[in-house]
Amino acid sequence: MRTLQELLEKELRNVPRQILEKRLAEKFKAAGLRATEARTRRLAEYILAGNTGDITIAKDGRDASMIVTDEDLDHVLKDTERFFGEQYEQTVRDAAENIADLLHKSLTASWPGQYKAEEAELAAFRDRLEGRWGKALAKLGMLLTIAREWTGGAFERRQHAKAAGQKSHLADVMLRLLVRACQVTNEILVLLENGFADAAMARWRTLHEIAIVSAVIAKYGEEIAERYVYYQIVESWSAIKAYERDHKDLGFRPIPKRLNEKVRRDYEKAVKRFGKRFKDENGWAAHHLKVTEKEIVKFARLELEAGEQYMRSPYKLASYNVHSSPKGIYVKLGSLNAPETYLAGRSNAGLADPGQHAAVSLSQIVQINIGDSLIFDDLVTASIVDRLKFEIPREFGKAHGKLRRDDREYRGKG
Repeated sequence: MRTLQELLEKELRNVPRQILEKRLAEKFKAAGLRATEARTRRLAEYILAGNTGDITIAKDGRDASMIVTDEDLDHVLKDTERFFGEQYEQTVRDAAENIADLLHKSLTASWPGQYKAEEAELAAFRDRLEGRWGKALAKLGMLLTIAREWTGGAFERRQHAKAAGQKSHLADVMLRLLVRACQVTNEILVLLENGFADAAMARWRTLHEIAIVSAVIAKYGEEIAERYVYYQIVESWSAIKAYERDHKDLGFRPIPKRLNEKVRRDYEKAVKRFGKRFKDENGWAAHHLKVTEKEIVKFARLELEAGEQYMRSPYKLASYNVHSSPKGIYVKLGSLNAPETYLAGRSNAGLADPGQHAAVSLSQIVQINIGDSLIFDDLVTASIVDRLKFEIPREFGKAHGKLRRDDREYRGKG
């Protein structure tokens, strides 16, 4: 199928002939000859082929001569140069707008049928994906449901504690982190069920960060949880400063002075209360991690504190599809890491890594929240979650191994 550019280039190659045809039509008329389109076209092609001399054309049974001079050819050349110099860009832009208008109307009219066809194709793709990864995805869904149900129980216990006047930053933060972990896991599951392995891996990156933050806060308790809550003020002040810098270019209104002043005062009070390191990156953890004067609490430092430093490699892999790095365009889980493959949509491949990591991270977050509880429901939940933490990666591993074997067999036949 030819592209629009190819069709355009074909028409542009005809521009010199069309200009010459117009010149010839004028000469035909001056000579008293009938200037049909076929006649002028044949004559123009004859001249552009390099033929020279007098050209004789029959007229009412008598001969009539018409001489194409150098002046005529020079006129054609200048008109052609003028077209490609002065008129070309605007002509092409106008043509593009006209064609876009026609195509837009045509596509709008035909889209309902096309949409149904694509939906049918998508349903077939999901069936194939379910056939390969169904068991693993079902178990990940089961883990998510268990986590949600346990979260509901934790929420009720927190509400009872609040009613009794037992307010706890730690309980509130840990519950909110768990709730967000459930939501992110659900997003990962939806992406996996639809064949977006790289996007699922990118979302696991967030889930891993939630797991690390949960572990660090659980390790140090109420005081660090309070710092984590108040760190919102640092983030708000940073956002206000960025907004003040950019709002004019964005065409937005400035922040009201009263709000700006309130956030600034809250920020200064928080820094005064928790120390000057509180305003740094991950400053909520600086005091408990006992960082040096010049040290910044990077996420790798939080991983080390949580005992999860061995997750640096998969975390880095997940980061490729979050940022605009070269690896993000060349290394794709959905293409079985084949750099020569261009993947612009869904794929039946690559679901193992994000699926396995999601299961482990969500399990860790639930178990961190359960902690050393002796509540019977918590003990049962912790035991089931621990089993799924190992079962789910095995299921994803089996499906991935089968995929690899099928791919090798397919390539071998090819």
